[in-house]
Amino acid sequence: MGTLSERLNKKNMDRVLSYVKRNGPKETCYKIAERLKRDSDEKNYKDNVLMQRPSHDELVKQRKYVFEMPYKISILVPTYETNPVFLKQMLCSVVRQTYQNWELCIADGSRSDVVKNVVMKVIGEEYDPLLGSKIKYQKLTENKGISGNTNAALSMACGDYIALLDHDDILEENALFEVMKVLEESSYREGSITLNNALMIYTDEDKINADMSNYFDYHSKPGFDIDLLRSNNYICHFLVVESSIATKTGGFRPEYDGAQDHDFIFRCVEHMKPENIRHIDKVLYHWRASEDSSADNPDSKVYAFAAAKRAIEDHLKRCGLFAEVSDTSHLGFFRVKYLSKGKKCLTLTRDEYDSMSDEEIKASDADAFMIMNENIEPLTEDYEQELLGILSRKEVLAVTGKIIDKHNRIESAGYSFNENGEAVPDYCGMNFHYSGYMHRASIQHKTEGLPCDCMMVKTEAVIKYGKGKISDKYICVYDPFAVFRRK
Repeated sequence: MGTLSERLNKKNMDRVLSYVKRNGPKETCYKIAERLKRDSDEKNYKDNVLMQRPSHDELVKQRKYVFEMPYKISILVPTYETNPVFLKQMLCSVVRQTYQNWELCIADGSRSDVVKNVVMKVIGEEYDPLLGSKIKYQKLTENKGISGNTNAALSMACGDYIALLDHDDILEENALFEVMKVLEESSYREGSITLNNALMIYTDEDKINADMSNYFDYHSKPGFDIDLLRSNNYICHFLVVESSIATKTGGFRPEYDGAQDHDFIFRCVEHMKPENIRHIDKVLYHWRASEDSSADNPDSKVYAFAAAKRAIEDHLKRCGLFAEVSDTSHLGFFRVKYLSKGKKCLTLTRDEYDSMSDEEIKASDADAFMIMNENIEPLTEDYEQELLGILSRKEVLAVTGKIIDKHNRIESAGYSFNENGEAVPDYCGMNFHYSGYMHRASIQHKTEGLPCDCMMVKTEAVIKYGKGKISDKYICVYDPFAVFRRK
């Protein structure tokens, strides 16, 4: 978002002092250094945003495109004494959508008429009066909070899908069109009925400052990852959910205000399979980072992070998982420690593991094999129970920890496969004290590959699929709370 001199202001200094109180001066210095590096990496990000937007001709084509199943999308917007400038910008971003089968459901908990006046002006003066049938406005008798107001908006909705939009944020002009493209690709026929496999859709996002002169903090999201969602609400905006799923969950719960969307997402995904959840890797949503927003100042809404922790704990209980949830040094990011319930592992080198016969594997009474070569030493005392806890989940095949080298640089934080199919270690060479992009080097998440000489593998999976084989039916996880050093 800027250079060091640009970041030297009272608001940021208050944030630094808060971080120092929580984590100490040393970690704060690393935090600042990593933040400034990201600012440098994003120096030309605004230009990239403008370049990646569809051309005028493409937008015209989108407006003329006819979808076979033109689903109606109900956009829910809870409002309360919203800044009128921000509100109008949000409304205009919806009205200008290239896909037009939408309705905007606004539930207003304001005491004043500031929201009502802006909405009525947009309906009656700024745009076609017919928009009045597409923009539904309700002045509530009282402010029911973020969840209550959103539920009021949900009760107004009659679309096939609902979408969540904050009252001061901005949609890209092609946001709904891109959602509809996914829905069109996901539809299928059962006799004379058209159904859809896509029950939840989310997109990439970034932040804008108050006057929309700058774009920053680009959030490139992965495909659906339940481990990452249990560590942080990475899905967030722009979220679209099939309407019957949204209503089946019971909507939004006031006791989770501040993290009501995180709790809502958990309850939605519990009603679907991972293949029903789609990710659009385009920035279609701009999150307003105003003075009091948690987008720009996490310390302003500490209560929201306490609510998020409760949402994770309750989700785990509903899933029948025994785990402890704790805060990390980064607000809004959590550690889930799964309890292994008496499981045990057999530790051996890669050569020993490779030389084991099928009969020896089947005869073993170990629940898992910890493959760890002699040039690897664990720095976490309870690493076995940490990793066994991850493997206690039925869908997980194998798990690895964070491996650092002699110079306190990360050697691997799990692996990703490049376009040539080669396994590349994540965050290789990064300072051990850094947390990585969106803190992902310091929180649990799904990983595509594992280091062959430092990983734990579930015995039953080896028996079923063989050594060295990882089935698509299983998940491999990276757990940074088990740390190893290369000697």
